[in-house]
Amino acid sequence: YHKLVIDAHLNFINAGANVIVTNNFSARRVRMIENKVNDQFEYANKIAGELAIKAKKISKKNIVIAGSLPAQNDTYIKDERDTKIIENGFLDQALCLKQYVDFYYLDVMSSLRECKIALSITKKMKIPALVGLHVKADGKLPSGEKIYDVIKKFKKDNILGVILSCVSPEIIE
Repeated sequence: YHKLVIDAHLNFINAGANVIVTNNFSARRVRMIENKVNDQFEYANKIAGELAIKAKKISKKNIVIAGSLPAQNDTYIKDERDTKIIENGFLDQALCLKQYVDFYYLDVMSSLRECKIALSITKKMKIPALVGLHVKADGKLPSGEKIYDVIKKFKKDNILGVILSCVSPEIIE
């Protein structure tokens, strides 16, 4: 389905997007293990970067590529697992994507802790990050923390900004 992914990127670019995101959200280690395809982890993540580069070249436009570093366990909930496990998940994906991306996109983060772990990895990679927070109907992260807490904690770090990720329009209003 490589052509399908490239075509999707090109559709976004042709619609005016200046940024495309690597298509590797479901290629995080935990999902690959659950689906019994962990042996394809590196391939799936690297090919996502390669396909984004290919779409950029085909478009001949000066677009930017964001490398998706999604929540490393289930989405929309606070990840309570050991820090080292989460850190290794982010590191594995970040290393696969590093040569293809202009920045990392922390995709659907659900807690301050998760952001802190991911940002420690992006800092090691020396590549900036955009933080994508998931918020519930009460305007708080699944961890119960406020958006402001994340901004306050990381505004001195090398983040490009904070956005809301996978949030319904009613909540954003």
